[in-house]
Amino acid sequence: MAKSKFGYMSCPACAERVVVKVNERGTLGFSCDECGEVGYAKEGQGNRALWLKRIEKSAPAAPAAVAPATPKPAASKPSAKPSGLDL
Repeated sequence: MAKSKFGYMSCPACAERVVVKVNERGTLGFSCDECGEVGYAKEGQGNRALWLKRIEKSAPAAPAAVAPATPKPAASKPSAKPSGLDL
């Protein structure tokens, strides 16, 4: 069965942010990478209504972008020493 991303919520066991997916039958599910917790909420179950209240539809906030360090000016290359040979 193909699953698609439904939203995000915090893991009930460790509070880590997890992706909630929905399958073709409407069953919601998540799997936490941090603690290994797995959960399902089928249509008609009591926990589904609780999940729907907790699920956020928006993507997680991106971490603050770190400004790239300004590149140091390249040191000027000293001119090549004359070899003394003229052609």
